[in-house]
Amino acid sequence: MSIVQKQNQPDNIERLAAQRNLYSTAKKIIGTQMILSGPVAVCATLLSIAVPEVKGYVALWGLCVLFFDLVIFTPWQKKLRDSGAKIQELFDCSVLDLSWNEIKVGKKPEPELVHEQATKHGNDAKKIAVLKDWYPLCVQTVATYWGSIICQRTNVWWDSKLRRKYAATVFGVLVVVTLSLIGFGVYKHKDILEFIAYIAAPMAAAYVLGYRQITEHREAAERLDKLKDHAEKLWSEAIAGASVAELQIKARFLQDEIFDGRKKNPPIFDFIFRWFRDENETQMNKGAEAFVKEIGQMK
Repeated sequence: MSIVQKQNQPDNIERLAAQRNLYSTAKKIIGTQMILSGPVAVCATLLSIAVPEVKGYVALWGLCVLFFDLVIFTPWQKKLRDSGAKIQELFDCSVLDLSWNEIKVGKKPEPELVHEQATKHGNDAKKIAVLKDWYPLCVQTVATYWGSIICQRTNVWWDSKLRRKYAATVFGVLVVVTLSLIGFGVYKHKDILEFIAYIAAPMAAAYVLGYRQITEHREAAERLDKLKDHAEKLWSEAIAGASVAELQIKARFLQDEIFDGRKKNPPIFDFIFRWFRDENETQMNKGAEAFVKEIGQMK
């Protein structure tokens, strides 16, 4: 059975639905963090400027948000991310014909967890349609050991490109908000101490979260770029005539690093994914087709 056929089997669609729901929950937690440390913090800052008597309470609010961010929200969404990465790994092992590496990944996710999360995701036609044809359809024309390398490279290429765009967007938002608040402070004739009390303290959580989002996504993109280079090196070895057994072993090593990245990499909001999906998907398919064409030229 080909990669294209296997990825659309009911069991594998259920796994994709489960990991999508886990990541979606993690994104909601991050969204809550952003609302508390973003719009709410900005409003609190403006309130402290307009009503100086509440500046102490506003500063305390900012510190409390920072505390809950570090102690509760971040560990919670990390746990969800870990579970999502394991279920995604189960999908990849099934579809790309890879062995499960228990030493690296741990025990396989319990089927009850997969079913529970898939049920929460929902099984209406629109939601399921998005999960079908996860990997490029052109790999159907090549052997699985070729197709798995193409899919692994496609996976990390897509993720890296999306994360760089996301980091740039967050950085732009922080710059605009910072300049706006400084401009408002200058307009209100606030000195440096008042600026720290009225603006810096309430916005502390926003800057910590924003900085973390930017650095984590940029670091993730750099790791993914290195994995893409490894995938391309593996592809070169395959083209040069490496044995199927050797390719499968090295593909498993590459998959170990992909799994590690999924555990470490922060999730990206769905609306960001949708913004860039069509453009990225077109480029992704073109890239995959180029590798498939390369195999054809060998014959």
